[in-house]
Amino acid sequence: MQRSRKELLAHVLWLGGSPCSGKSSIARLLATGGQLRTYHCDDEFPKHQQRLTPRQQPTMHKWTITAWDELWMQPPGILLDEAISAYREHLSLVVDDLLALPGPTPILAEGTCLLPGDVHALLSRPEQAIWLVPTEGFQRSHYPDRGSWVQDILNQCEQPEQALQNWMDRDVAFARWVEQSAGELGLRLVRVDGKRSIAENAQLVARHFGL
Repeated sequence: MQRSRKELLAHVLWLGGSPCSGKSSIARLLATGGQLRTYHCDDEFPKHQQRLTPRQQPTMHKWTITAWDELWMQPPGILLDEAISAYREHLSLVVDDLLALPGPTPILAEGTCLLPGDVHALLSRPEQAIWLVPTEGFQRSHYPDRGSWVQDILNQCEQPEQALQNWMDRDVAFARWVEQSAGELGLRLVRVDGKRSIAENAQLVARHFGL
């Protein structure tokens, strides 16, 4: 009898949420003991990019051929809709990867593309997944400091201040969307406001996962 995707992914722990919430840092901390294998969705994107087709991943494909200036000058509402669509397309590629990885070592998958509704359909139990979202104030004050790559992107825009405004407006809206989606499904969500350290948030996530 063929096993369902829920059964095949029962060893996967899902750490999703909005950008700037500390997902990658927390995943690295939780993996230091060697009992978890980590899968970082963003790290796999270059490989996935080679497999994109306009028909199967139309939004992701559009992102790869669109200049940053054109992308970030779109209204935040359109940016949000495109982000949700692109993340959903990306998640399907991520799931293919996870299904191909050998078990039974637990895998901690982390990434923004792990949307609550889509991941919920893959869960064998609620404690397999948790989402982190930054508060608006935390995101707007900390995002520009995430690395030089942020400024490199803005330097390619004719109106960098407006581009950053649209970018942050989109991510704030995405965080709210994730929070609402997780809440409607009864999934665990943690707000990140800077009052707890990365290590403290990692402990909170570890307790949720039962690690």
